[in-house]
Amino acid sequence: MPSRQPSAPRSTTGARPPSPREPSPSPVAGGFVIGLLVLTALFVLTQLYSAIPLIGPVGEDLGGGVTFALATCFSLCYAAGFLIWGPVSDHYGRRRLMVPGVLALALATFACAFAPSVLWLGVLRGVQGLAAASFAPVALAYLTEATAPRHRGIAIGAMSTAFLVAGIFGQVFASYVSLRLGWPWVFGLSGLVLALACVMVVLTVSEVPRREVSGGLGERFAALGRVVVRPTVLLLCCAHVTLLLSFVGMYTALGPHLRAFDLDPSNILLLRLIGLPAMFLALSVGPLSRRLGMAGVARAGFLLAAVGMGLEALLSQSLVGVCAASVVFVSGVALAIPAMITLFGEAAAPERAGGMALTGFVLFVGASLGPLVAAAVGGFALLLAGFTALLTVAALCVTMFDRSTRKEGVKA
Repeated sequence: MPSRQPSAPRSTTGARPPSPREPSPSPVAGGFVIGLLVLTALFVLTQLYSAIPLIGPVGEDLGGGVTFALATCFSLCYAAGFLIWGPVSDHYGRRRLMVPGVLALALATFACAFAPSVLWLGVLRGVQGLAAASFAPVALAYLTEATAPRHRGIAIGAMSTAFLVAGIFGQVFASYVSLRLGWPWVFGLSGLVLALACVMVVLTVSEVPRREVSGGLGERFAALGRVVVRPTVLLLCCAHVTLLLSFVGMYTALGPHLRAFDLDPSNILLLRLIGLPAMFLALSVGPLSRRLGMAGVARAGFLLAAVGMGLEALLSQSLVGVCAASVVFVSGVALAIPAMITLFGEAAAPERAGGMALTGFVLFVGASLGPLVAAAVGGFALLLAGFTALLTVAALCVTMFDRSTRKEGVKA
């Protein structure tokens, strides 16, 4: 690794500046390609969040508890896939991994529609998750390298927003299709969209010319290992895991809780949609960071999410209160996730690919635990009170990270 240069400028988080060995991006992706990858990302992440409203109908059809097979198998394999595909794409190239990854995901998604048992559904959802993980980190890295500098912030912001919007869109899409056509059609229609996306990626996405990478594939995984053991990165991990843990856990418990208000499934679908506009707050992270710093934006996001979750717990017996508080919570999540992704990239420099792989792994480990925690905790208000405490602790972890990196900056 290159030696540290004392005179080099540092980021507002105290992380090291980019390595001079990182390749200069070649702008080969235009507006159509960016839009295609953003739409593909939306349907890739829809496969995660569609499990939330499908637990009931799939359980009634296949019998027994399906939470682990439908939700956790996908999330765990998706999280593990980040640690695999990020380094692999660094070594072999972005497009070479995106094309077979989206194709495998489309085939596995189609197959889920014909799962004959809970066991087979769990296996196929695991394959889905592993294949889906080949898209998100690779597409983010591709846009970083393939877009012109003046368009890069917009492209990354649009991709991050798609990841967030999928949290609401996936639930609404799965609820609507399941109510109208049956749950197998959720996977059938998703598989069709993903297959078309794969064809379009083949026809329109060009590989980015890159410099030769030093070392073998093992060096890429060794770089990831060097990132994991950094104390500042571990602080970020402790905070990051709470985001989708609380998000998925809350929405998993929300459906059964709303049924106590004698709402029919179509009204529950509309209430899930209420938080969607708040997701677009992710686009304001860049401007806010110029005022607060990226760590400040992340901390504000965690605190806002904690306030929203706490209000939702206090107002759990009020339908209006639950809806309003959920919008506050989702707003905090929308601010925190892109800010945390940026902090991981800076804290991991110059091993940014390892940082991106780790942020996805930690984020979706939390998502895999969310449904299990929701099922294990008896009351809706008690569950949300626990999430409020976790999000508050997460804000403290970000504060500790910020102070630590500032001290490193002073020493340098």
